[in-house]
Amino acid sequence: MDDYAGNELGNQNDDIANQVDSLLTTGEEASRSGDAKSALSAFNKAISLDPSSDMAWFNRGVLLEAQQDARGARQAFQICLDVNPNHAPATANLCILLERIGDELGAYNMAIKALEFYPGHPSIIEVKNRCSGSAVSKSIDSMPQVAQINVFDQQDVTTVVEETGLSDVKALLDEAIHHDADDNQQLDIEELRSAAEVVVATEDIQDRIEVTQPVIDSIPDLPVVPIEPEIENVLDLDAMAAQAKQMIQSGDAKGALELLKPHLKTEASKHAQSWLVAGGAMAKLELEEHAISAIEHAQKLDPSNPKGWFNLGTLKQRQGMLEEASTCYANALREDPSYVRAAQKWAPLAMELKDPQAYLSAATIIVAADPESPIRVELATTLVELAEGESRVLESHSGLPPTLPEGPEMATTALELLGDGETQIHARAHTMASNHMESVKIWKGMIQTDRNNPETWRGLAKALFAAGDNNTAEKCSVKASEIEAELTGLGTTEHVTNPLKTNNHDEISPSASVIENQTNDEQPVNQQSMMSANELLSKPQAPSTQPEPMVNPEVDLAKAALEVQSNSLVQEEFRNPSSTSIANQDISWYNQGVALIDAGKYAEALSCFDRALPSFSDDDEMVIRILNGRGNAFYYLENYPACVESYHQAMLIKPEEVRGKTLYNMGTAYAEMERYQDAVKCFEQAIPRGLTKDEIKRTKDQIRRCNILIKEQAKKKR
Repeated sequence: MDDYAGNELGNQNDDIANQVDSLLTTGEEASRSGDAKSALSAFNKAISLDPSSDMAWFNRGVLLEAQQDARGARQAFQICLDVNPNHAPATANLCILLERIGDELGAYNMAIKALEFYPGHPSIIEVKNRCSGSAVSKSIDSMPQVAQINVFDQQDVTTVVEETGLSDVKALLDEAIHHDADDNQQLDIEELRSAAEVVVATEDIQDRIEVTQPVIDSIPDLPVVPIEPEIENVLDLDAMAAQAKQMIQSGDAKGALELLKPHLKTEASKHAQSWLVAGGAMAKLELEEHAISAIEHAQKLDPSNPKGWFNLGTLKQRQGMLEEASTCYANALREDPSYVRAAQKWAPLAMELKDPQAYLSAATIIVAADPESPIRVELATTLVELAEGESRVLESHSGLPPTLPEGPEMATTALELLGDGETQIHARAHTMASNHMESVKIWKGMIQTDRNNPETWRGLAKALFAAGDNNTAEKCSVKASEIEAELTGLGTTEHVTNPLKTNNHDEISPSASVIENQTNDEQPVNQQSMMSANELLSKPQAPSTQPEPMVNPEVDLAKAALEVQSNSLVQEEFRNPSSTSIANQDISWYNQGVALIDAGKYAEALSCFDRALPSFSDDDEMVIRILNGRGNAFYYLENYPACVESYHQAMLIKPEEVRGKTLYNMGTAYAEMERYQDAVKCFEQAIPRGLTKDEIKRTKDQIRRCNILIKEQAKKKR
């Protein structure tokens, strides 16, 4: 029983010792980096855990002396020496301090003792000579105290005193000035508790010293063995690191590492440049994981080195740690805002990560350094797309609190980058900058040059909508759809709308589609907005010549097809045809729905799709398109369950011809509902169903992100 208890006590003491060592290391690192407040906090915590830690008291004394608290510093050095009379640095520091405060007798006695540790030390000899023969003494009680912080809640003081059993409230308030963590000159209860811990520890160690002092006094004096200064060849770490760097540049990375390695755990353990160069050598030797660890250590020692952050980012990017690499490039530019190489690496990575803020920061630095950089137009386009995205979000979320939109300012910056011109991007930028007349003028000019381009008609429609001319805008939207219908012969062109919203899952937003002849080639996917991770993947796909079975994310399609009559929201309108003719007005309702989605009027678009649906009861292809259009409208209205239901109805009509893009859009809706497992199933089934190489890459990226979110969900459930 006793042995077991003893083991527990031993383990507890070991644990406290480890904590104290860790706090001492933390405090020393904070002190070296100039963070005196964090350093003092660490040493105070160490004292609270182990009042007999001489190094904690010594370091506290050094910091308090630097903060002009001579009384607190003297007390700390004296306790350090009471705990460990042979603590040479404390002896020397106290010697200097005592002379400075006017205790010449104490300074002389301490100088005599310090010279036993540091024979011939010039500064200590000077103190000894100046104070020799003086009888002037000054007790610690006669020394002035630092001013107390007088703003506190008396009830908090009472509570802390009761909790700790302190009897000296004045000592608590004197100590508390060193625990004002937020520097607001006001003490809260946690700061008072922190101060109380140090006061309790001080009283505890002083009581122990008083008890043991008679025993110590009875020990006969033994001669102190002087510490002879060792004359040794001090290693020049900077020169060694420079030599190793030169060896790497000469192609001898192995030799450089061999030069550095013996010293990395000894003299160079805290030499940032040595670790940084060692990391570079490891990278040259393709030991990239080791290189990352080495450079990370170097950056902890010296986080102000921009090249270190750049090299670390490059290595992490190679290893596929893209988000961490992005952070490293950001840190490099934080330390050196003119570090163009870091910005050049960061910009495309930010684009890949769909991080608009990071991209803008990096691209802006690049353009500032080189106004003719090719990224200039890309940056301008991104700013316009961000402004458009913000505008759509504000329009569709009327309940958002009123804030000053940033879109106009971004658009103005884009126009400055673009310079003079009358292109589509100029027109879009003018719209976002509220220069509606200029935007309409540019779109009209392009229409006069090419009257049969539906995109320019659609651009004019958007500009007119923004200017408030809704009637003319509606006509332009219809005109755009009619031109597309004429160009395809049967009125079956699909166009891609810009993504509406930004979300946290990088889903691909659905786009509306106008009636399209399936024999025509697909139009290329438009450049996507940096604001939104939503990609547009709902253009029609040619029917597969080799149908393959597909499992619905929630139910088997074959089984669901049998139940569609009872489950479908609109089955009666298109499963029981009442007409075999299609009027032009019916096509017009569908095209009008597409135009309204393009204009951001999703509820009105939904109404148009619903009115068009009954007339195509015997045309499965049209029903599929209309249902997909309804799904798109529901998506933008953020009614994701209805969105999934509409896509599902479309898929049940011809399960064997379900396109990858439809499955992709369905996956985005599931992801918005935080049903990431179902989203992954949709994305996985989308890959073999006609997606392009780039679209497959995006789909796999979506799967990766959803899997991360699945893990996060699992953690929260634990």
